[in-house]
Amino acid sequence: MKEFKTYFLLITCITFTNLLIAQTFVSTVAENKNVVLEEFTGISCTYCPDGHRIAKDIFNQNPNDVVLINIHTGSFATPQGVGTDFRTSFGSAIDAQANVSGYPAGTVNRHQFSMTQNGGTAMSRGDWTSASSQILTEPSYINIEAQASIDVSTRLLTIVVETYYTGIAPAGILNNVNVALLQNNVEGPQTGGSQFNPSAILPNGNYNHQHMLRHLVTGQWGEIIMNPSGFWTNTYTYSIPNDLNSVVYDLFNLEVAVFVSEGQQEIINGNLANLTYITPPGMNLVDLSSNSNMSMPNSYCDNSITPEITVSNNSQLTVDTFEVSYTLNSNQAVSQTVYDPNFVSGSTTTVSFPTITVPSGNNNISYNVSTVSGTSFIDNVSNNNSFSAASFNTLSPTAFASTRSEGFDNYALATPAPSNAILEEQNGNWVGIIDPTYTNGQPVGGFGNTPNAYRWRFGDFNNGEEAILVFDMLDFSSTTNNEISLSFSHANANSWDQDKLQILASTDCGISWDLVHEISGGDLHTASNLVSSGNFYPTASEWDSITVDLSNYDGNNNVNIAIKAIKGGGNNVYVDDINIKQGFVATFVNQTMEEKINVFPNPADEKINVSGNYDLLEIHDIFGNVVHIETKNTNSIDLKKIRNGNYIIHFYSKNKNITTKKISIIK
Repeated sequence: MKEFKTYFLLITCITFTNLLIAQTFVSTVAENKNVVLEEFTGISCTYCPDGHRIAKDIFNQNPNDVVLINIHTGSFATPQGVGTDFRTSFGSAIDAQANVSGYPAGTVNRHQFSMTQNGGTAMSRGDWTSASSQILTEPSYINIEAQASIDVSTRLLTIVVETYYTGIAPAGILNNVNVALLQNNVEGPQTGGSQFNPSAILPNGNYNHQHMLRHLVTGQWGEIIMNPSGFWTNTYTYSIPNDLNSVVYDLFNLEVAVFVSEGQQEIINGNLANLTYITPPGMNLVDLSSNSNMSMPNSYCDNSITPEITVSNNSQLTVDTFEVSYTLNSNQAVSQTVYDPNFVSGSTTTVSFPTITVPSGNNNISYNVSTVSGTSFIDNVSNNNSFSAASFNTLSPTAFASTRSEGFDNYALATPAPSNAILEEQNGNWVGIIDPTYTNGQPVGGFGNTPNAYRWRFGDFNNGEEAILVFDMLDFSSTTNNEISLSFSHANANSWDQDKLQILASTDCGISWDLVHEISGGDLHTASNLVSSGNFYPTASEWDSITVDLSNYDGNNNVNIAIKAIKGGGNNVYVDDINIKQGFVATFVNQTMEEKINVFPNPADEKINVSGNYDLLEIHDIFGNVVHIETKNTNSIDLKKIRNGNYIIHFYSKNKNITTKKISIIK
């Protein structure tokens, strides 16, 4: 019996010793859990950048103990064009398991905390820090680590995962190993970025996305560890494609996250892999970066530019051959190869391209530097190869018409500007055309007569921020009594709001602007009630109209008209039914017509009565601005929205004869 015990002890010691020899890099010392924060996010989610910032703060406070995974999913992740689809085939299932009910949301180790959005593991961003602090104090019964490599020439990713049980897994529980491929420094759109995470804004105004989930190498819910004790290892490989959903896989901006869970739910521990690169023999890893000091257009009519890229050699060796290119909008890249035997370490050089004419509208130009195939150089710091210059707007230097009518219909939701117009907005706020899909089918056009309107979503704006809709040049050289009419709708959030809607005009292609007319405060408020929270959507009765005199610009062949809205505390602003045209021309006063028209009472309060026939009625204030229009022969005129004061009423007939009446309004 004694011999048996000695033999058994010897076998046990040999087995344990062999186990330690087999284990290579995973720690065998019992540790607390690391945080695995899965954030559910999207490019159209206003508050998601705040979630990114909070997650980054948690990581920075615990740099070796936190894994961040950003999962683009849900309606806010709907693409905004080619190259903006950041979703994967895995995100929806993880989102559903967490029972996400609002974005941004996040799970911390997929643990069920008392803080919850909708009874699931998903929590609002304000709870992530507290949940992470709790997880970091809890012991883990398993350690997990990984080492990964990418073969630059074959794009083969190899991941060696090791786990070590420092404790005992709960009875009946199987652990799943998960391997996630993430990507950093992915350029794209992001609502709310400048407001809630300005450090992530790139020079061109786009957003720099981090920790973006691109692929789950082990599948939706990972691989089961069949023997949950001691040491376990496995090797995974993945051939990295060129892109996913037209979003390029950047080999040198990838990271690999590994975590072990109980089934597909509770995450016990996680880590980031140590990632290295395998380069072919004779190849040199270098670092080239790009910038640009290209001269921007001086005015909207300046539509000629000279693309120019500045390249820096941040390597420790001379890079004598490289390629530079620029891309205008979505056009094909224009490139040229540069040979410079003196481009030594630390050098900077500027390369110019031929001058080009850019189209009217919003333009974006981006630059890129890259190594050339067939040389001995591979650029392994790719996040600084591309540079996007600030976007700029141009309009035609010649007038496209003498009149303009715009109802914003037949455009897609969120179109920033209609044809022959541009939007100037510098803060990433939501401004553009809105359609009934935002209002469950209710038309949002002026007075409910048309489906679409143009909206400034002031909920995105900070006070004082503005956005301008600028129309292409008009020719007033052969017209007189020019005017602009439009419908508008707005809701103040508080009675003291000072939101402003302005009409501007320019005769020097936008270098300078004249303030032609302004509506602000209570005069801009058309809603039946104050709307302090949520988005204001107008009903048919919550609109008003104005006509503004533009006759000061009669005779000019280069007139640009713009509409600007400035946030002063209130809710959304809408405009529709814009008409820029020649007004009625008075040829003479028709004495017979004047004798037949009478206005009473005078002074008036909330309405006036009109006896006689006319085809158009305009009420002008003492400054000449039109405050009310009637296009039908109406005998009772509602004055409730017109303030106290003295006014002149113009009555027009079909042959453009005119008569006038003076009235006073006293309420």
